[in-house]
Amino acid sequence: MNRGIGVILAIAVAFILGFWISSSGLIGSKNTPAQVSSLSEVGQNQSDGTEEKFPTNAVFVTVEDVQLTPPRSRIQSIGTGKAVRSIHVTADVAGTVEKIHVQPNTDVNAGDPIVTLERKTQEILLGSAKAEFEKQNAAFARYETLLSQHSNAVSQAQVDEARAALAVAQAQVAEAQYEFDRRIIRAPFSGRINLNDLTVGSYLPQGAEIVTLVDASSLLVEFTVPETSISQIRIGVPVRLSTPALQGRIFSGVVESFDSSIDEEFRTVRVRAEVQNPQNLLLPGMTFSVSLASSDNPLPMVPAVSILWNQNGAYVWRLGADDKPERIEVVLRHRQSDNVWVEADLKDGDRVVKDGAFKVSQGADIAIEVAGAEAGRSDG
Repeated sequence: MNRGIGVILAIAVAFILGFWISSSGLIGSKNTPAQVSSLSEVGQNQSDGTEEKFPTNAVFVTVEDVQLTPPRSRIQSIGTGKAVRSIHVTADVAGTVEKIHVQPNTDVNAGDPIVTLERKTQEILLGSAKAEFEKQNAAFARYETLLSQHSNAVSQAQVDEARAALAVAQAQVAEAQYEFDRRIIRAPFSGRINLNDLTVGSYLPQGAEIVTLVDASSLLVEFTVPETSISQIRIGVPVRLSTPALQGRIFSGVVESFDSSIDEEFRTVRVRAEVQNPQNLLLPGMTFSVSLASSDNPLPMVPAVSILWNQNGAYVWRLGADDKPERIEVVLRHRQSDNVWVEADLKDGDRVVKDGAFKVSQGADIAIEVAGAEAGRSDG
């Protein structure tokens, strides 16, 4: 009995001794668990070469160089063409049409007769005025001759009276000639005669429309642009025009004039472009698609994702020579695809933060990534 109890006690002592030796790391190990953990962490730090390059609090970003280029933008609009000059020729006086000198859709030069009104009465009055002028002219010449011969048959007062009568007669001739001539309606400028309903014998009251005269040697195309594009509008800026009436044809023009105020309802500005039309291919009233190229000076171009906003407006982060970020305020001018042209204190070749800009702060440590080198790393 006593022998059995001794065996059990021996086994218990051996078990307790073995557990103490194992937990103390004295069997098959030269380091404690704490030492093993420390060495493991050191090994990890030594094997990760990337972590040794940058401070542990560095912000990973990509950068892009600023380019100083003119904005590559175009304004698109719809406009309507009208002749550079177009008027309704009217009758200054009432009368009956005696002769028609032109036909519809024909060209005339400035001063060419269009219509002659009946003027028999004016012809008679003109003849009478001319006869009176001849009479007064002869009387004046006779009196003046007598006076020069020192004849007592005429006095200086009679000569002066004859001179005045001659002047009146001359004025009457001019008036009669004017009334005679004004019954010939002439073209005020060179152009083309539109369709009309003129017939010989028609009576035209004073002020009645006779024909429409159109000078379409060039067309004025009127269109509107939004107020945000007003900075691109200048006299002489080239425009490209096309019309559904002439598919595939492109016409060139220039900005001829534009409004000096903005429409308060639609927030647009009226613009007129002039396009030459020597072959009369373009007709007044045609609809045009207008494309206006930007005429701005070169501006800094930055990626759209680099632009951030705060209570003061838009800004970007520019990196200096020491890769320290500084906030640069910008004013957005034009955007095309993923690029934005801005007004800012940026020069060609400056580096701005692209991806990761929202994580940057003033004076932060920056780690610049190379495209593709960190494909497996997440910035989350």
